This record gives sequence, C-alpha cells and structure tokens, in this order.
Amino acid sequence: MATKAKTEPASKSASAPSHPAPSPLAVAFTKAVKLVESGKFPEAAKALEHLRDEAQAAGEWSMKRRAQVYLSLAEAKIHPPKAVAADAVTEIQACLNRHETEEALKLSEKAIKSHPTKGALHYLRAVAFAQDENTEAAAESLKKAVELEADFVFQWHMEPDFNPIRKSPLFAFTEGR
Repeated sequence: MATKAKTEPASKSASAPSHPAPSPLAVAFTKAVKLVESGKFPEAAKALEHLRDEAQAAGEWSMKRRAQVYLSLAEAKIHPPKAVAADAVTEIQACLNRHETEEALKLSEKAIKSHPTKGALHYLRAVAFAQDENTEAAAESLKKAVELEADFVFQWHMEPDFNPIRKSPLFAFTEGR
C-alpha cells in the first residue's frame, strides 16, 4: 500500500519575499533622471556628475555609465551645438539643384573673389551659366575650372545641365581629355 506524504500548509505568518531596499546610488539616479525629464538640466547635470563620481568610487561601472549618458544629454541641452553655416560650394550646389541660377551665380562670384584658385567654384559657376544657356560664359568658367583641376572635365562629361550647350565648338578644349 502506498502512503501519501502529508504536506503541511505554509505558515500564514510567513509573508511574500520582500524586495531589498534600492541602493543609495539607484535612488540618486532615479532623482537625477526625473530632473532631466522635467527639464531642470543644470540641476540634473550637478546631480549626475556627483552620482558618476560616487559610482566610480564604489566600483559601480554600469551605474557610472548610465549617469554619464544622462549627463551628456543634460549638457547637450544646456549647451546646444551651434549650427554650422554651409560652405560656399554646398550653398551654390543647393541653388543649382533648385534651379535658382541667379542666386547660384551671385554666390559663385562672391566665393570666387575670396578663393580664385578653387576649381570647384569655377565649375559650379559654369554649371549655373549652362542652366542659363549662356554658352560663352559657361565655356570660359569651365576652362578655368579645368585649368585649376583637370578632373572637372570628367564631371563636365557627366553633368546633364550642360546637355543643351554641350555640342558648342566653345567646348572643343574638353575633347581628348
């Protein structure tokens, strides 16, 4: 005959397992994150710097890393990066892409005065003249660009803005290159 083991019911005085109290670093981290989330970035930065240093002293590398991430975020909000002005080549290219030929010519003329030996500026001016179908000026600017940087002749062969004027004898200097 088989016997059944009797089990005693669990004592009613035993409570559910208790969770350990959060560490002081975890409490400080939670408070610092709340400061970041509420937009109090200078206060958050001070709290996070202190937390980062304490975490490092305690050898809590993961806490230090998390504090550093939030500190970087807070500092970026305190000191946002300044917008960088686009360089002349980028601005001229943007105008050409929008077919704002007049503006591209104006910008290229200004830029060439400052940097007369920069082939890209002469090439972009040639593209602007090509968009305007000013064959003579386009050829003259392209010739200068190629004199400064010979590789622009390859770009000229691929540039669709030159298609309407490409067969002009004024571009004969590009043949054989």
